[in-house]
Amino acid sequence: MSKGKSPRKRKAPAGTEVAPQPVPIPVQTPEPRPLALDLARVIRQVVGAVLDLADRAAEVISKRMEGRA
Repeated sequence: MSKGKSPRKRKAPAGTEVAPQPVPIPVQTPEPRPLALDLARVIRQVVGAVLDLADRAAEVISKRMEGRA
């Protein structure tokens, strides 16, 4: 390097260029349902399952009793 000259700037190696970041597009997401609605739905399903089980048990008991009579 001679007097009065600054060193050369190094170039980035080929293939390491940074691509520009895309601008994020705002996306509307559905609002989360309140917890109470989810809880009510789950309770409804559980009660329905218990009623189905009780109905089936009553049917089985009734058929057994008919066979004994």
